Amino acid sequence: MTACACTATRLRPFRAILASGVVFAISGCALSPLAARTAAFSTAANAAISQTTNAYQLVNQSYAEAQMAILVSTYDRTGFDAATIKPFLPDEDLEVRTTVLNGLQQYAALLAEVSGNQPVADMEAQATAAGTSLASLQQSSFKSFKITGTEQNLAVTAVAALGRALIEHQRARALPAILDEMNKPIQDICTILQSDIGTIGKPGLASALHRDYDDQIAAQRKFIQDNSATMSADERRAEIEALPKLVLAQRQSDKTLAATAKSLAALAAAHAALAATRNQKDAPAFKLELAKLVQNAQAISGFYASLSSK
Repeated sequence: MTACACTATRLRPFRAILASGVVFAISGCALSPLAARTAAFSTAANAAISQTTNAYQLVNQSYAEAQMAILVSTYDRTGFDAATIKPFLPDEDLEVRTTVLNGLQQYAALLAEVSGNQPVADMEAQATAAGTSLASLQQSSFKSFKITGTEQNLAVTAVAALGRALIEHQRARALPAILDEMNKPIQDICTILQSDIGTIGKPGLASALHRDYDDQIAAQRKFIQDNSATMSADERRAEIEALPKLVLAQRQSDKTLAATAKSLAALAAAHAALAATRNQKDAPAFKLELAKLVQNAQAISGFYASLSSK
């Protein structure tokens, strides 16, 4: 299957998820106003969280491909040193972030079930497994996060609360109570993940990744300067071609992480707006936040498609 075909295959379910969320938001189906809004949030949140998980994985993949490009261009002169090939996020660090995101996704599934939207297949087993994984996280689990010790403690408290809600989902049937109880943990988790990503020029994954690309670009430029006199025209051309590829990979990764942080902020805002609508017949503020959540998830999907097609 081609890269374009793979991307199209990934995006089709994403578009279907968003379309169904819009239908719920507009029509409300046969559900109560709060239940209909919760179902719409669940659908949009599920799509946004899926794209956020993809973003972490794709940034890692793009970084690895950039390292491969440099290795190919410099191999004849420098050889291969396995110690220099490292992922941006090691497997264990990526796993913690994926565990937290999976917990958020199972929470979205829990809301879909409790709202009366539709039964979720294997909900009990999946929710319990996700909750157990969250409950096992400790402060040390967040040592790779670009956050303070205080924020690490906050993360442990928030994911533990989310884990309990998933493990005990059979007893959490009152929709307003679930939204009220879980709003702070959801806000805290989204804030922690946003802080972990950060922005360029400030502590966080985004700045660290940008600097790593800067280092790779500088190393490639120096390699060309140091060896230009002994290169053939074709060799020099190949080395120079690696530079714009690194710059483009840096720009796309910057945009992907920025969009991911924005999507997490939109997820938190939409959940807070949803929790505030328990006694509202109409909810214009929630609909606005839901639209932002959908738009931000689409933005990440666009970067995913762009990077996947390379």
